[in-house]
Amino acid sequence: MILKGAAVELNTMLQIQVQGHPGRLKSYLVGKEEDHYLILKAPVVKNAAELFVKDKELIVRYVYQGRVFGFKAPIMIYLAETFNIIFVEFPKNIEDHNLRIHKRVECSLPARLEVLTDHQNRELRFRGIIGDLSKGGCKATFSLKEMEWTKEQLKINSEVALFLSLPGVESELVVQGTVRSILQDCNALSLGISFSDLTGKAQIQLNKFMEAYKL
Repeated sequence: MILKGAAVELNTMLQIQVQGHPGRLKSYLVGKEEDHYLILKAPVVKNAAELFVKDKELIVRYVYQGRVFGFKAPIMIYLAETFNIIFVEFPKNIEDHNLRIHKRVECSLPARLEVLTDHQNRELRFRGIIGDLSKGGCKATFSLKEMEWTKEQLKINSEVALFLSLPGVESELVVQGTVRSILQDCNALSLGISFSDLTGKAQIQLNKFMEAYKL
């Protein structure tokens, strides 16, 4: 049965796994007919026609109202030309996954980065997105425009604080970290950050989120 409160709404961001492709792919829901099928935007990948074949099972995860849900559904048809969409069977069961063993998960979570700058010894905070997360660290991406006053201060081994907004957690999760890698293009700065000194409460909240995102 479909869990009450687990509705998959149009434009819901999805993560899908498919046999024959490592990792998880990003997608979103573009259409549905209740009890018959869902229509997913097909991720752009190599050999898509070989991956998205009829009857191959997809594992789909999504966040709804602060909770993580998942289901398995076989492919009905893949329409590559013009539409680039996948029809899958409407799920008979949608599961609530909140207590599972964790590893790194791909995600898209709002966060704020706190940096101690040399300018008047000020602590500045900048808005960004966490792209993947584990119990030991994360990858965080920030707009260069957002960080134009402090990007020169960030170096390998810089100490930072992250304020994470996790689904189902009312207050921000505050974690201390160290910058381990820095990648920059013309628009964004991506930081590899390792966590340190997680409190018991922070560790529990972080673990619950990651466990929930594993099907």
